[in-house]
Amino acid sequence: MTDNIPLQPVRHKKRHDNKHKNGCCPWSRCCGMGEFRPRTVWLGHPEKREQRYPRNVINNQKYNFFTFLPGVLFNQFKYFFNLYFLLLACSQFVMELRLGALYTYWVPLGFVLIITIMREAVEEMRCFLRDKEVNSQIYSKLSTRGTVKVKSSGIQVGDLIIVEKNQRVPADMIFLRTSERNETDWKLRLPVACTQRLPTAADLLQIRSFVYAEEPNIDIHNFIGTFTREDGDPPVNESLSIENTLWASTVIASGTVVGVVIYTGKELRSVGLFDLEVNCLTKILFGALVVVSLVMVALQHFAGRWYLQIFRFLLLFSNISACEPRHGQDGL
Repeated sequence: MTDNIPLQPVRHKKRHDNKHKNGCCPWSRCCGMGEFRPRTVWLGHPEKREQRYPRNVINNQKYNFFTFLPGVLFNQFKYFFNLYFLLLACSQFVMELRLGALYTYWVPLGFVLIITIMREAVEEMRCFLRDKEVNSQIYSKLSTRGTVKVKSSGIQVGDLIIVEKNQRVPADMIFLRTSERNETDWKLRLPVACTQRLPTAADLLQIRSFVYAEEPNIDIHNFIGTFTREDGDPPVNESLSIENTLWASTVIASGTVVGVVIYTGKELRSVGLFDLEVNCLTKILFGALVVVSLVMVALQHFAGRWYLQIFRFLLLFSNISACEPRHGQDGL
C-alpha cells in the first residue's frame, strides 16, 4: 500500500500572482528570470538548473523607506471611490462650487489619511518582523556531505529538503518520501512511489532522476508533471498530480517528509475582492449621480450657468456614493 502523509488544512496562498506570468518585474527580466517556463529539476543537484530562479526569500512588504508615503497615497487614490472623494474636496477651492467651509471636506479626508498612514506603517513593521522570522527558519537538506542545515532563504530549486512534524513547508515541493504510515482525517498527500521504495532517504542522491514540472501559475488545485529515473532497469516514468505536491506555507501534520524544491520566491499579494466590488459599485453610483444631476438641471430647462449647477448637484448627492463609507472603514 502506498504511504501517505497528512497536511494540516491551513489556508493556501497563491503560488504566483498574474503578474508572474510574464515576469516578476523589469529587474527580473534583466537577471534572466523574466519569464516562467516549464522546468526540469534534478534531484539534489541545483547546479544543473536550466535557468536562474528567484531566491526563496519571502518579502510581503509593499514599500521601502523612500516609497512608503507616495506609495500609500497612490494606493489610496488609485481606486475610483477614493479619487472621487478627493476631487470633491478639491472642488471646494472653486468659489462657484463651494457649498460650505473647506474644513468640512478636508478635515475628514486628512483624518482618514493619517489613520491610513499609521495603519500601513504598523502593518509594514509586522510584515518585516514576520518575514524575517520565516526567512530565518532552519531546515535540514540532503547533500553529498550528508545532512546539512540551511536557512529558508537559502533554499534553491533542486534541493532535497527534510520537513519535520509541525514544521512549515518552506517552498513548493514534490513529495518524495515519508516516515508516516498511518492514515488520518487530514488532507493526504502521496509520495512518488519510486522514491518511497528506496531503502533510505540518502539513496535519493545515488539515483539519476529528475522532475519535469509545469510553469508556475496561480492554480493551486491542479498540477501537471512527471518523475523520471534514468538509471532504472527499465527507466521509470511516473505521472505527477496535485496529490504529489507540498505547497509552501502548509504545515506537516505528522511524520517526516522529504521533498525536492520546484518553485521558490515570494508570494505577491493581490487586491482584495471587497475592494474590487466596492470600486465597481462606486462607478455605478457615480454614473447614477450624473444622470440624476442632468435630470435636475433639465427640469430647470438648463437655465443660466447650468453646467455649474450640474457640479453642485453632484456635490449635494455625493452622500449616496460608496466613497465615504469606504473612507470611514479605513479610519476604523
